[in-house]
Amino acid sequence: MGENVATARETMGGGMKKYSAAAYLKFILFSAFGVFAFFINFNLPAYQIHIGAWQWGLVKAQSNVLCSHLTNFIKAAFYTGNFNFMPFVVWAIGAFAVIDLFFLRPKKAWGTGKVNAVFAVFKIVGFVLLTMNIVDIYFGVHFGFMNWMFDPVASLNNNSIANFVMANILVTICISIPCASLFLPFLVDYGLVDFIGVFVRVVMRPVFKLPGRAAIIMVTAFLGNFSAGHIAVNDQYKTGRMTERESVCIDTSLSTASVGFLMALATNTGLNNAELWGGKNYWNLYFWIAFLVTLLVALIGVRIFPLRKIPDTYYEGVTPDPEKVIKKGIIKAAFTEAMDIAENQESLGKRIKYIQLESLYVLGTVSAGTSFFGTFGVVLYTFTPIIKWLGYIFWPFFRIFGFKGAELTTACTGSMISFVEITVPALLVSVGSWSLRLRFMLAVLPVTSIVFLASFVPCCMGTEVPVKFWHLCVIWIERMILSIIITGIFAVILFPASAIA
Repeated sequence: MGENVATARETMGGGMKKYSAAAYLKFILFSAFGVFAFFINFNLPAYQIHIGAWQWGLVKAQSNVLCSHLTNFIKAAFYTGNFNFMPFVVWAIGAFAVIDLFFLRPKKAWGTGKVNAVFAVFKIVGFVLLTMNIVDIYFGVHFGFMNWMFDPVASLNNNSIANFVMANILVTICISIPCASLFLPFLVDYGLVDFIGVFVRVVMRPVFKLPGRAAIIMVTAFLGNFSAGHIAVNDQYKTGRMTERESVCIDTSLSTASVGFLMALATNTGLNNAELWGGKNYWNLYFWIAFLVTLLVALIGVRIFPLRKIPDTYYEGVTPDPEKVIKKGIIKAAFTEAMDIAENQESLGKRIKYIQLESLYVLGTVSAGTSFFGTFGVVLYTFTPIIKWLGYIFWPFFRIFGFKGAELTTACTGSMISFVEITVPALLVSVGSWSLRLRFMLAVLPVTSIVFLASFVPCCMGTEVPVKFWHLCVIWIERMILSIIITGIFAVILFPASAIA
């Protein structure tokens, strides 16, 4: 990437560099398809496929983006029909995470600090719970002392905690993330992000006090996953292209959850279910508002403690290589950078294979880690008042936006529990009748507050960027309060008379 940017700068003073026809086609066609896959809604009729004895689940007629249609297709084929294969896939991914802990990358888990070691233990416990769940699903057997996990719970619409976590978190995410990763290279690997990134550089430094590279990393994380952002930041920090402050700011303020997580949140809150809202699909609105709120919260967050107090020092022993600002010929520079990327990028097949493999490590953390934190969070919510009590610190912020009664309690509880695992807040409104305003906020807030224990924290602290755990806790509280205020303003404007579904 650095060599490509350097080449782009060298060509700015002379004539336009020549590129192959294949590079032009990749830049234009792949980028256009990437935009289509993630952002263009189209209608599909209801369908249910039968292949011999294999009966798929019913997929309702809906208007959605290609990535979501594919997710629904896979879920119908391997989960909601009579071929219940997805729980085993989730378990296999969890098994991969445990193998990773002990054989593939043991240093990353056990040699990078006590916090990561503790989270590794949580993954192991999560895998044990996952294994018990699988034995119950396929063999109908579980230990008597685990009845709390397998017995129906009234507040979960008579679902068991095990089934609730499997159906609403694990299966959805383990389908959504690979589907998003399949289309991601079209959007980020063939010049579109780099083209836009050049234009964004002129505002990143004065507005966010960050280099223009931060914009590209943010989009990569937002469209890929936060781990991709952390990996990119770690590389930039260790090569002297970013300071400690810049690295921590990007890690904690811009490297948020991926499109796969957003799709899971939209599905569980019903935002992308047009049938609930008179034919309206709120996916695009949700995506762009979440993106905008993330930026607005970051704009404030980088100017307050603890982020503003972190020193602008470079990685020990490295030669600083700060980003140069392009002031002239921005359009030409943007085009050159984009075309250099398209010209020199690996084949589409190799990029898809690479991103799917990278996603597998994230999915391993999600499968095992979220099995623990998702279960832990639902148990705390279902059987104890702890999350409810802690959530009341957000009471005054939700109250000013008109929430009251059960919705106010759910909003506060959902916000608090998002620190444990970001998909659990959406589950609180997946059962029962709730306003569109509440559903919208509980889909946006976990994304814009960014920090959560299940996988973000161990991933962030596993890099060489010197971030402190207590700083992460403070940053989460700050971001959650700011997110409630900013998202609440959008919610009141967009849904003045909020529908109930």
